[in-house]
Amino acid sequence: LLIIVIIIFSTLYLNKFRERNKSFIIFFIIFISTSLLYLQKGNLESYFFEERLKSQIEEIFDNPEKLKDVDPDLIIIYLEKKLDNSPDDIQGLLILARTCVLSGYYQKADLHYKNALKKFPNNSNLLLEYSILKKNLNQTEGALKLLFQFKSNYSKNIKGRELIIEILYENQKFLQAEKEISELIEIKRNDQEYIKKLK
Repeated sequence: LLIIVIIIFSTLYLNKFRERNKSFIIFFIIFISTSLLYLQKGNLESYFFEERLKSQIEEIFDNPEKLKDVDPDLIIIYLEKKLDNSPDDIQGLLILARTCVLSGYYQKADLHYKNALKKFPNNSNLLLEYSILKKNLNQTEGALKLLFQFKSNYSKNIKGRELIIEILYENQKFLQAEKEISELIEIKRNDQEYIKKLK
């Protein structure tokens, strides 16, 4: 439509507005026919998509029960747009990555976790969640790398240490796994029930 308007006004200018009435009639015929064609074949909702999406997502904050009715793809689009304006929002980045995982977009989730890790390299939730994703995608070396980074920052976190042991056993690295178990037993030495379960 914009191209047609430019062509018409360029034509009027080049003709120095000779036969102006005729040119305006042609312009309005083209303008109206193009508008009608767009209304029939186009999608007017695309102009209001962002606003509708924003109001839909904001309704969830007021009524969490509506979450099950919202398409996860829309939540992903909303969060991606929102994070363009505030890229340092760690909670938003985590929610976006989790939503991608839950929707089955594992590559997209991997990308969002990786980008978040560049900004927040020592965030506990980020390291743990990303390592779980890597483990579930059978990228065990990547998962272990993240978990050892997690361990160096959060040495007393049991969940991270258990994941390390689990991955080491799955990869048949039994000596390393035994070393990790010994360290974990030392941390939990006062909890005999846990130690028994661990052994």
